[in-house]
Amino acid sequence: MEAVDDPDVLMSREGIPLMNKLIELNLALDISGRKPYLWIDQPPPEKDPELGIGRHVAWQTPLHREAVKRTLETHGR
Repeated sequence: MEAVDDPDVLMSREGIPLMNKLIELNLALDISGRKPYLWIDQPPPEKDPELGIGRHVAWQTPLHREAVKRTLETHGR
């Protein structure tokens, strides 16, 4: 549930397996190696908690983050 508010918590030893699963399910992105010149338009902001963007990990979209949040609230944490 912590990752819903701050996706960067996934960059811990305990969080990496979950982060890998979320990336595999196309729900999150590892953006730790982002390079501004590789983005088509503008790179995402350095960090934006409202959109679910951390410094190292980001949710694919705020909708993905909200879906995970609701699932956790419905089915327990």
